[in-house]
Amino acid sequence: MHDPAQALIREQYLSLRKQIPLMYLLMAINAVFLMLVASPSVHPLVGIGLPVGLLSITVVRAALWLSRHERDAGIDEIRGYLRGTKIAAAALSLLFGIWGLLLLERIDPQHFGSIALYVFVGAIGCCYCLQALPSAARLVLLFGAAPMTGRLLLSGDWYLAGTGVTFLLAAGVILRTLATNRSAFFELLRSRSEMKRLLNALEQSQEHYRSSVDLNPQLPWISEPNGTICEISPRWTIMTGISVEDGMGSGWTAAVHPEDLPRVLEAWHAALQTTENPVADVRYRLRQVDGSYRWVRARSYPRRDENGRILKWYGNLEDIDDQVAAETALRDSEERYRLASRATRDLIWDWSHQTDRLEWAGGIDNIYGHVEAAQGTTVAWWRDHVHPADLPGVDALTTQVLSGKSDKWQHEFRFRAADGSYVHLLSSGYALRDENGKARRSIGALQDVTQARRSEAELRRAAYHDALTDLPNRACFYQQLEKELSRARTRNTKVGVVVFDVDGFKSINDSLGHGAGDMVLQAVAARLSARLPRGAMAARLGGDEFALILPTLDTKDDCSAFVRTVLHDVAQPITIDESVVEAGVSAGVALWPNDGEDGEAVLKSADLALYTAKAKSSGDVESFHPELREAVDLRNGMLRDARDALGEERVLPFYQPKICLITGTIVGFEALLRWHHRERGLQPPGAIHAAFEDSALSIQLTDRMLERVLRDMAEWKDKGYAIGRIAINGSPVDFRRDDFAERILTRLHTLDLSPSELELEVTESVFLGHMASTAERALATLSKAGVTIALDDFGTGYASLTHLQQYPVDVLKIDRSFVSRLGSANSADFAIVHGIIDIAQRMDIRTVAEGVENEAQLGRLCELHCDIAQGFLFGGALGAERVGTFLRNWQGSSRRFCWRNEDRQPSRLGSS
Repeated sequence: MHDPAQALIREQYLSLRKQIPLMYLLMAINAVFLMLVASPSVHPLVGIGLPVGLLSITVVRAALWLSRHERDAGIDEIRGYLRGTKIAAAALSLLFGIWGLLLLERIDPQHFGSIALYVFVGAIGCCYCLQALPSAARLVLLFGAAPMTGRLLLSGDWYLAGTGVTFLLAAGVILRTLATNRSAFFELLRSRSEMKRLLNALEQSQEHYRSSVDLNPQLPWISEPNGTICEISPRWTIMTGISVEDGMGSGWTAAVHPEDLPRVLEAWHAALQTTENPVADVRYRLRQVDGSYRWVRARSYPRRDENGRILKWYGNLEDIDDQVAAETALRDSEERYRLASRATRDLIWDWSHQTDRLEWAGGIDNIYGHVEAAQGTTVAWWRDHVHPADLPGVDALTTQVLSGKSDKWQHEFRFRAADGSYVHLLSSGYALRDENGKARRSIGALQDVTQARRSEAELRRAAYHDALTDLPNRACFYQQLEKELSRARTRNTKVGVVVFDVDGFKSINDSLGHGAGDMVLQAVAARLSARLPRGAMAARLGGDEFALILPTLDTKDDCSAFVRTVLHDVAQPITIDESVVEAGVSAGVALWPNDGEDGEAVLKSADLALYTAKAKSSGDVESFHPELREAVDLRNGMLRDARDALGEERVLPFYQPKICLITGTIVGFEALLRWHHRERGLQPPGAIHAAFEDSALSIQLTDRMLERVLRDMAEWKDKGYAIGRIAINGSPVDFRRDDFAERILTRLHTLDLSPSELELEVTESVFLGHMASTAERALATLSKAGVTIALDDFGTGYASLTHLQQYPVDVLKIDRSFVSRLGSANSADFAIVHGIIDIAQRMDIRTVAEGVENEAQLGRLCELHCDIAQGFLFGGALGAERVGTFLRNWQGSSRRFCWRNEDRQPSRLGSS
C-alpha cells in the first residue's frame, strides 16, 4: 500500500482487532467487581440494573470485533469500524461515568475513593487498549474519567480533592503518551518505506545495522575523533526540523538551548581531551520541530584500534523530558512536605553521614526554642541535648544503622528544650546506602509525644491506684502480695493478710448520700495509712473493702492484736457536714502459709474470716480457721447448678446491642450468658460464678455459649440480618488449655462463618501468671485469622500499657463503673475515661463504653470521641428470637438520639 494514510488506517485496524476484545473484557471485569462492591449499598436499579446493561453492550461489541478476525476488511469498512469504535468508546465511557457518579451520590462517603478508583482504572485500561486510536482514547478520558475527576475536585474534601488532582495528573501523562505513540506510529511507517528504498543499495550487514538504528527509540549518532558529527539518525530531522546534512559537523549545536550550549561544549571538549576512559555524558535542552524545548541526555563512548587510537565516537540522544519533569515534581513535593511538616509541628531531620551534619525542617526553632539550630547542626550538638539516661539507647541504634544491621530508625528519647525542660520525642526514619552498602544519608521525622506520655503516666497511676482514696488498688495489692510471699519463701517467714469492710456503709450512702460515703472511705483510708507499720501496705480492693499486707507479723495473735488497735482508731466518729458518722470496721485475718498456699488462697481465707466477723457483730475481728468452709459448700452448689444447666440444655446466650457513636448504627452485639434455674427462672452468670473458676466447667460453658452463638449467627446470616460483629467472653480458665483458638476457628469453619464476624472479650487476668504465654499464642492465632480481640473491664485494676503493646488488642472496653460517674468534666472518672480514650486513639484501638444508661453519659462519651457504646439506654439483653425485631426497629429508635456527627450534645430529639 503506497498511500501512507491508508497504511496508517490499516495498521490501526490490525492493532485494534487484537486490543479491543481485551478492552471489553477489562470493562466487563471492572463492571462486575464494582457491581459486587456497590450493589449491597444502593438501589438495585443502580447497583445491578445499570451494570447488567453495560455488560450486555460490552459483550455484543466484543463479539462483533471477534467476528472480524476471520475476514480481511476493505479500507472503507475499516473507516466505518473506526468511527463506530469512537462512538462506542464515547457512549460506553459516558455510561460508566454516569454510573460512577450515581454510585457516589448513594454510597457511604468512606467508599468514594474506591468507586472513583474503579472508574478511573477502568478508563486507564481502555486507553491502553485504544493506543492505536488516540482520539477514541481521549474520548474515554473525557466521558469516562473526567466527570468523576471533576466530582472529586469539587467534593470539598481535601483527601478526595487530592485524589482528583492525582487523577488529573495521570490523565495528562496518558494524553501525552497517546500523542507520543501516534507520532511513533507515523515514524514506524516512514522507517519501513526508508528501509525498502535502501534494500537494493546496502549490503546485508549494513541493512541490519540501519534497521536497528531506525527502530531504536533513542537517536544514535557517530562523530570523528576530533568531535565533528559524521553520521546521525534520520530521526534528528523529525525531532528538531533540522536536516541531517545541516546537523553534521557542528551544525547540531544550532538546536541546543543557548543557556545550555557553553556547558555542553565544555563537557564535549573535556571528553575529547581525556586520555584514560574518556566518556561524554551531559543533559541539555534540545529545540523540537515545533519550537519548544525538551530535555535530552547525550552519551558517547569511543571505539579504538589495536593501538588504542580513537577511530570513532558512538553516541545517542535520549529524550528524558518526562524524567526531568518527574525530578522537578519530586523536588517540589519535598518542599511541600517540609512546609506541611511545619504546619503539623513535626520536625524533619536529614543527616548527612559524609559531613556528620543534621539539617532540620519543621519546628525546632519555635517548638523547642533552639533558634540557632534552624541553619543546621552537628550531630554532637544533638547528642548534647539528648537526656543522659536515653543517650546509650540512641547510640546503640546509631551503631546498628551505621554498621548495616538495620535500615530503620525507630526510637524514643527525651530532648532538652531551650528552657531546660525535656520533651519526649519519637524518631522514625530510614537510612539510604550507596552501592557498597554504606550509609550515606538518613532522613526521618520527630514527633512530640510529650502529652501522650503524660497521659500514659496518668493512666498508669489510675491503673494501680484508687482515684477516691489514693490508696493502691486491687491490682497493685496483688502484685505487692506476690512480692512479699516470694520474700517470705526465701526468708522462711510468714505474711499476714487482713481484709477490712466498713460496717453499715450502704446505710451511710442511703441516709447521707454518696458524697458522704466517699468522705467516709477517704477518712478510713487515711487512718489505715497512718497506722501502718514499716513494710506494710494498705489498699482499697473496691467498694468499702480494704486490705492490709503485714510482712513483719508472724502469728495470728500478733496480727489480730494489731488489727484491733487499727480498728479502734479507724472507728472513731467522723464529722461530715455537721453530722457525726460512726464508721465501724470489721476485719478478717489470715496468715500465709498456714491459711493458703498462695496469695489468692490466703486472701480468700481472709475474706471468709471477714464474712464470719460481720456475721457475728460489727467492728469485730476474726481469724481464719478451718470451720469457715461453709463458703466451699456455696461454691459446690454453684458447680452443681452449672452442671445441671449444661446437662439439661438450660444455658443460652442473650444479646446486648453495641451502637456506633458516630453514625448511630448497630455495629454488633455482645453475647451474655444466661441460664434457667428450675425454680428461680432466668439467672445471670454471677449465680454460678464459681463454675468459671473450674477448669472443666468453664470450658464446657464457653463451648456451649460458642456453639449457641455461632449457630444463631449462621441463622441470622441466612435470614440476611446485618448483625455486625458478635462479641463472646473468654474466661482465664479457657486459656489453660492450649487449644482455645483452634476450638473457636474450627467451629467458625464448620458453619462457614468468617472469623472477622467474631470478637473475643478477655480481661487482663489472662495475661498474668503461668497462662500468659498460652494466652499470647491463642490471641495471636485468633487475631491473625481475623477475630477481633477486646480487652474487657479496662481501667478497673489490671490495666497495663505493656499489655496493649504485647498483645493484639483491637478494642478497649471502658468499665461501667467509670461510665456511671461521668457527671462532671472535673471528676476523676472523667479524667480516667478521657485518658483511656486518648491512649486508645493514639494506639489505633477502638473504645467501647459499657453500661450507658442515660443521655448525660452518652453526651460525655460523644464529647470524648468514644467509638462505641452499649447499655440499657439503647436496649437490654435480648433473646436470639428478638434480635431480628430489634434490628428492624432500631433505625426509628436511633433518631431519638444525637450522635457524634451532630453539632449539639446527645439528647432526645425534640426534648427541651
